[in-house]
Amino acid sequence: MSSRSPISTSACVYLHILVLLPLLAVRATPAISPQSQRGIVFPKDSFDECHLDDLQGTKGSCRRMEDCPTALKGWLERRESPKTCYFVRFDHFVCCKPEEQPVTEVPPILPPTRNPFIAPLVVRSSLQACYDLNNVKKTNENDLIFLVSVVGGMPTRPQEFPFMAALGWRSNFDQRIYYRCGGALISNNFVLTAAHCADLGGEPPSQVRLGGDNLTLAEGEDLPIRRVIVHPEYNANTAYNDIALLELETAAKPELKPTCIWAEKEIANSLVTAIGYGQTSFAGLSSAQLLKVPLKGVSNEECQVHYQVDQLAQGLLGTQMCAGDVSGERDTCQGDSGGPLLMQDGPLGYVVGITSLGQGCASGPPSVYTRVSSFVDWIEGIVWPAQQDAVSPKPTEMPGPEFDLRAMI
Repeated sequence: MSSRSPISTSACVYLHILVLLPLLAVRATPAISPQSQRGIVFPKDSFDECHLDDLQGTKGSCRRMEDCPTALKGWLERRESPKTCYFVRFDHFVCCKPEEQPVTEVPPILPPTRNPFIAPLVVRSSLQACYDLNNVKKTNENDLIFLVSVVGGMPTRPQEFPFMAALGWRSNFDQRIYYRCGGALISNNFVLTAAHCADLGGEPPSQVRLGGDNLTLAEGEDLPIRRVIVHPEYNANTAYNDIALLELETAAKPELKPTCIWAEKEIANSLVTAIGYGQTSFAGLSSAQLLKVPLKGVSNEECQVHYQVDQLAQGLLGTQMCAGDVSGERDTCQGDSGGPLLMQDGPLGYVVGITSLGQGCASGPPSVYTRVSSFVDWIEGIVWPAQQDAVSPKPTEMPGPEFDLRAMI
């Protein structure tokens, strides 16, 4: 008969659990805020099993689109859309049919961005810049080939959001830099942000930090701002036309690859992602760690009911868009102003919105974003003026107010 009591056995079990918890915690990644981890499916080390939608219910495995030859072949040859397993970050995982014969590994050729996609013979200057930055080549008017850098047979994965910008203000009190807004690098020397971030407390931002995943670490690149360009129709008393450009004094490093801007009126995917260094709770402390949160696009009609006339005198306009989390657990926060709202369309990511107006963190109502596609002509006229002259009419708008920061030193 054993002398071990039930109490000691129970205590032993709890002890094993306590020993296991730190081991499990080692596998966690701090790149995502704890709030935003809810509802995200992470792939296992071995590929998840799935079943195809054929008559036999063939068993497959969930793989990234670019790692599934059968899915790529079906798309390129017959425009067959593969069955989606889930999305992880910007990776599209599809149910991949097992190959009957080994296939020689070649650099992956990714499909067109949408089905069907007709690439115009003459593209917008912003879109051409996007293609150039991502090594996109047009073989003919119907097909785009995405040339993915490959090391050891796998696509390279740089920092997840190297284009993320943090806008800093130098304090007159202690000469420290305080980061109050976000933005997105859209060319080697231009950052897209919100107009209300161009003047906080009567002062424009003094520098931009690019590529930093954590603001307290000596990483990323700090660049001075040459000038601030605010949209000409922005009014500080309203949330309309809340968009601005920051021209950098020097070009960003090549590895801080700019992101693309979305030029079409409607977004192609209602699943979007907001990123920033803002508070993780309403009126809470800011996070030094770059955070991301998955959101869903909300129609302007549905969003309008959450905002009073004094906040949006003309209601929500077509130049604005909304996104949020219906559960109220995830949303952008104070301090994320000017930060990008991102959308994945095929293998490319785009900025579709700029964080403009909200009612706190995770408070239920969706946040309001400046719709980037409504301002592409204005952006192109400043960032890519030479290319725009060749492919599209000149914008009728005059550039907005400019602040030459060199004259303020």
